[in-house]
This record gives sequence, structure tokens and C-alpha cells, in this order.
Amino acid sequence: MSPFSSETLHNALQEPLDKVRSGRLAPESITVRLLLPDTTAPMAVPVLVDGLQDEAALRQRARNIALTNAGGIAHSVEMLAELGLVQKASVQVKVHRASSRFELYILNRSEAFFGFYPLRERTVAIDDTAHTFYDVTDKDTSLFHHAAGPDDASLGSQYVQQAQMWFDSVRSTIAYERQP
Repeated sequence: MSPFSSETLHNALQEPLDKVRSGRLAPESITVRLLLPDTTAPMAVPVLVDGLQDEAALRQRARNIALTNAGGIAHSVEMLAELGLVQKASVQVKVHRASSRFELYILNRSEAFFGFYPLRERTVAIDDTAHTFYDVTDKDTSLFHHAAGPDDASLGSQYVQQAQMWFDSVRSTIAYERQP
């Protein structure tokens, strides 16, 4: 998964995880692999509107949001293993030095959901100081669904394969383990 803060994913996972808890779904294992931006280095967004300058406080805010959501995902998934509802459960987080401009979710190498993050101007107070900045917003993102077809030549299959190839290539080359 390649979201900005994992907020959409955290919310979307609650229903299927609830089905596992209630016994309506019984997977043997659950693995969630997150690829998030490294908020310790300057990024294209979030960025101050005035002069498009980096602001460490905005990156720290983004980091806190990502940690909250990634931690919530990890807790929800790992709890299923602790309860004996799945044999194996893991959440793996890697970061990379790029701003997220889209969100991508790939399920079991057979379905992909993709959406562009629109940018918007926002103002928030951090330590009693107003910061006006450009930020991504996943609440306004439309996710397009692509499903692998019966053969590798179908458009859906090609899209899912290319999305998986992109994710795996970033994750295995320029991504590294660090708290988001």
C-alpha cells in the first residue's frame, strides 16, 4: 500500500477485520505492507503557501498522523493473531523520500485501487502558531478499481501487475525501515 498517512486504509480495514473477529472470514494469514513518505526530510507537500518553504512542524504533524494510523493498523491486525483467529499476522512499514501524490492499494496481487491526491490550501495551528500550507487530502480522492482478469493480457491484469511491480521496485530499492 502506498498512502500518505494510512488514514483511508485504517478506516477501510476495519470492516474486513471485524468479519475475521466475528468468524465470517477465516484467512490463514494477513500481511499488510505499507510504503509511506519519510517525513524527517523536506517534501514537496506539506509545504508553506508563502514561498513554498518547508516547515518541520508540518512534517512532524504528518508523521504523527501516519504513526497513529499505521499503529492502529498494526494493533488491529496483530490482535487477530494474538486471539488465535489467524495463524500469522504482520504489518511491515517502509518509508521513502518522496511525497505521496497518489494512493495505491493492492489486494492479493489480484485487485488494485488507485486515486490521485488533490492538493488543497489549509491553515492549522501548531503550538499556537497558524500555518497556511498546501497539503494532500485523501478524503476527496476517488479510488479507481482494477481487477485482474482471467488472463495476463487483460487491461485489468496488466494494471494490477504494473502497480505491483512499481510497489515492489520502490520497496526493494529506495525504501527503508523507519518509523513513518
